[in-house]
Order: sequence, then C-alpha cells, then structure tokens
Amino acid sequence: MRKTKIIATIGPSSRSPEKLEQLVIAGMDCARLNFSHGTLEEHAEVIQLVRRLSEKHQRPVAILQDLGGIKLRLGVMKDAVLLNHGDEIFIVPDESSDRPNVLPFPEPDIISNLRPGHLVFISDGVVCLEVLEATAGSVRTRVRNGGTLSSHKGLNLPGVKVDTPVLTDADKIALKFGVEQDLDWVGISFVRTVEDMLYAKAHLNSIGSKARVMAKLERAEGVENLDSIMQEVDGIMVARGDLGVEIPMERVPIVQKEIVRKAAEQGRISCIATQMLRSMMVSPTPTRAEVSDISNSVLEGCDSILLSDEIAVGDYPVEAVRVADITIRESETIFPYYKDMIAGDRTQAIASSVAQLTKALKSKPIVVTSTGRAAVEVSRYRPESDIIVFSHDASVLRKLALGWGICPAGVISAEPDVAKMVSILIKESLATGLVTDSDTVTIVHGFMSGVSGTTNTIQVLDVKEYLALSKNQA
Repeated sequence: MRKTKIIATIGPSSRSPEKLEQLVIAGMDCARLNFSHGTLEEHAEVIQLVRRLSEKHQRPVAILQDLGGIKLRLGVMKDAVLLNHGDEIFIVPDESSDRPNVLPFPEPDIISNLRPGHLVFISDGVVCLEVLEATAGSVRTRVRNGGTLSSHKGLNLPGVKVDTPVLTDADKIALKFGVEQDLDWVGISFVRTVEDMLYAKAHLNSIGSKARVMAKLERAEGVENLDSIMQEVDGIMVARGDLGVEIPMERVPIVQKEIVRKAAEQGRISCIATQMLRSMMVSPTPTRAEVSDISNSVLEGCDSILLSDEIAVGDYPVEAVRVADITIRESETIFPYYKDMIAGDRTQAIASSVAQLTKALKSKPIVVTSTGRAAVEVSRYRPESDIIVFSHDASVLRKLALGWGICPAGVISAEPDVAKMVSILIKESLATGLVTDSDTVTIVHGFMSGVSGTTNTIQVLDVKEYLALSKNQA
C-alpha cells in the first residue's frame, strides 16, 4: 500500500460524480473543500458524493474543510489593470474603484498600519508595490514588479501587523455547516500564534465539532511560533503559496523540512501544499521538477501532499492524482523506514515496541483504536509494514485516512472478551486481503474495548498457527 497520502482539492473540474469516482479509484485519500470558493449547497453535494463513493469502494476517504480565513483581498475593480514598473499607484480603504491607478482595499485598520518602505505583494507575489507615503485615507506606492490585476486578488503584507481574529464571520458560518455534515478535518488559515489556535479550538468546541484541526502555516509569524502552535493541533500544513511571499522564497524548502521533521517527532499529521503539479492544469504530463518535488517531499517523511488548482480547475485532474500516486510509490521503494523516536508516554512506548516487533519479525501491525491515537503513534515510527487499523467508530477511520502508512480496514463492535476480539480481528483482516494465513501479525489493543486511553497490550500471532489452534478448540 502507498504510505504517503494524497489530498485533492475539489472544484469545477472535479466535482461531477464521474470525476469524483475516478479520483477515488485513482488514489485520492482526502477531498479538500476550499471554503474561499463555492456555495454551501455545492459543498454539501460533494460531501454526499464522496461519502457514497467511499462506501461503494470500501475505502475511507477523509474530507478536509479548508477555511478562507483572514485572507487579505482587493475590493472590486471596474476593469483589469496592467501595472508597469515605476507607476505610482494608490491604495484606498474602499470597497470598489473605477480608476486604473487606485486599488480598493476595504481594510482600513490594516491600511493604517502601513508605513513607507513596506512592501505590498499582490496575486501570490506577482505584483510588488513599495509604500512611499501612508495616511489613514490613502497609501501612495510605486510599482517594483508589474503585472495585471483584477478584483479580489490576494494581498500579502510581510512585516505589517494584522490584528484580525483568525476566524472570520464567514468561517464561523462554514464551521457550523461542517458540524452538520460531520466533516473530518478543519484547516485553520493564516495561523500566527498559539492563541489563534486556542481561539479556533474554543469555537469548535462551543459548536460541538469533532473534527481534527490542521494549522495552515502561511505567515512568517506562524513559522516563528511553530513549536507552541504544534502543541495545539492534530496536523500542520506547509502552505507554500502565501508562505513563499511572506518569507524569502529560498527559505521555504528549509522551513518545509523543519516543519515535517517536528511534526513527525510530535505525532502530528503533516501536509505539503501548493504547486506540486501545477503544470498539469494545462498539460497531461508534469515537469520533471514537479515529480522531483513530490519525491523529495515523500523522502522528507511528510504524511500527505495536497494537489490544488491542478485538481480543482485543471484540465487533467484524474491524471494528476495518478502521477502523484505512481511518483509516491516509486519514492517509497527507497524510503528510510523505521525511525528511532523517543517515547514520552505509555502509548508511545507501546507503539515503539510494535514498530520494533514488526521489523524483527516481519509481521503486520494490527491496531484497534477508539480515538485513532494508537494508530498515529505507530505511524510515527514509520514501519515498513502497512498499519492495519480497526475502530468502533467509522468517523475515526475517515480521520485516519490522512495518516502515513495507515490503512483503515473496517469498523468492529466493542468486544470486552479479548479472545473473541482477536478472533474477529483475524477474520476481518483475512477478509480484506491485507493479511494472509502465512503472515505473522502484531496486534495492539486496550484492556477495555471501546474506551480511549486504555491501550496497553501487544500480542504476536502466527496466523496459520492461530487458525489451527482455533479449529482444534472449536
């Protein structure tokens, strides 16, 4: 089984029932819904389709709700405008503008924080303006890098204080919808500090959300506060688009490696995003650099990669997932399996033992989990064998679809009798084809079936021997 997971952004090019099914078959492990675009009705339709297809193909597929967040954008412009090097351009705190040399930016509080010398990057850094003079009502700038701009293009303001809460009113409406749809993951955009995450988690708790939380690192502040942010998240995304504008782009690969390393050490799901296969928006084949990018991300040890525009609005969405799939599989043939990690508590110590046993005995790990934590902790040690996971909760299996090497195998009922539970696990594992009667398995479970925090038991069984003994006792 492929260890590194694929997240695919669903949009106009990929939301039809036919395309979604092709994406599931091609290897999509998680469907990302970008709540900066689309209506709640459109998202609801995709959610229902993905869930049906997941059941049809007996393959848990997670759904990631990616919030729009505090993305700074231009207002409405009458026409697209071409900015040339050296032009003087004004930024005003208005909703719209019909003048080609005046850009509307309806954020008066942020405009008031601009100072001479600040740089304003627009449209993923394609256009760069240098602030010459700033007042509360208008900012005079000079174009350093020109280009064409139109309504609602995104802005990045490195070094400029942005005090806006991490969740917007639109985000809160989207989150309520996410609770109603029982979505699996929530991506919090533009995370700057641990306080942002605490604020977001408090809101999620207040509305009854059970989703796992992923912090998107898109600001320099977020990178600076990585260690404290990591303590309050289930996953972390290296969002290289905005991040590559907020910090020097030559630093992005180094920051990426550091984030992935720390996520693995702390048992957090990591995701690398932006421009993985961008050329496949218009081409059926990727560039060699893009293939190398995916391969290097895999060898760094990330849990997942995210494909965005190439799936959402590109001409070859299914082909892009297929390319990602075969590239990951090839890279994993030389992956450095079995990481030596420090165990900080009982569950991690048990997971470490499981990883060592699977290596020494060439056994297949089977994990029974109520919350998913035991499976994530085994994954942390990066064993070469697939991590076969059962749970009493289908939503837990969907959430685990993003975890490295984790194979969500099925839902089982809580069985207090350990002998009966082991019998069920062997039977179900054989039925899936993930285990054969010639295998050895290492089973990890808790002493109280269905109760979180009770993982304390490891059993090693020769399947053929077990089946023979069970038959004799029957």
